Amino acid sequence: MKINFSDDFENEIFNKSLDLSTDYAEVSLDLIFEDGLLKELPIVKTLFTFYNITSSIIAQHNVKKILVFLQEFHSHRIEDDKIKKFKKQFNKDLNYRNEVLETVLIYIERFTDVKKSKILANLFIAYINENLSWKDFQKMTFILNTLNPSSFDFMVKYFESNSSKSMIELVEGEAFLLASGIATKFEDRFSLTRTGISIYEFGIKPLKKK
Repeated sequence: MKINFSDDFENEIFNKSLDLSTDYAEVSLDLIFEDGLLKELPIVKTLFTFYNITSSIIAQHNVKKILVFLQEFHSHRIEDDKIKKFKKQFNKDLNYRNEVLETVLIYIERFTDVKKSKILANLFIAYINENLSWKDFQKMTFILNTLNPSSFDFMVKYFESNSSKSMIELVEGEAFLLASGIATKFEDRFSLTRTGISIYEFGIKPLKKK
C-alpha cells in the first residue's frame, strides 16, 4: 500500500475535512480512531498508517500534533485572494511545495508541546495572509522550537498591562525569552525584539480570541 502522506496533508490544507468542534488536543487517539466517521477521513487514515499507530506514545503524539495544527489552521480566516495566490505558487513550484511541507511537518514532529502546533498554524496563516515573509516564518518557526512553553503565558502577561507577575514568573519569563534571542535587556529595561513581538501578535495572541 502506497502512503501519500504529503499529498493527503496538502489536500487537508486546501480542503478541510476535519470536524472543528472536536478538541484534538484534549482527546485521546483511541477515541479519535473509534469515531466511525473520523477514522475514514483520508488524512486520519494516512496518519494512522504512516505512523503505524500501536502502543507507541511518540507516534500517537505526532498524530495528535498534526491534527491540532490542521484544526487551528482551519479555525481562523484566510483571505480568499491570499490563499489562491499561495495555492498557485504551491502547485506551480515543486521546490517551494517541498520546502513548505518539509518546514511545517518537520517542526511539528520536533515539538514536544502540542500548543506549539497551534502557534505554528497561526504563524503559517500570517505567512499566507502576507503579514510575514517566508524568511520571517522560517526564522520564527526555528525560534518557536527552542522556546520553553512556560514563556507563552509570560508573553501574554507581558502585553497585558493589568496582569500581575510574581518575581519568579518575571525572572524565569525574561530568562526564557532572552535565551531564545527574542528579547533584550539593557540595565533594568526588558523588551521583546521585533521578531518576539511578531511571534506573539501572529502566533500566540490568536489563541486568546477563540
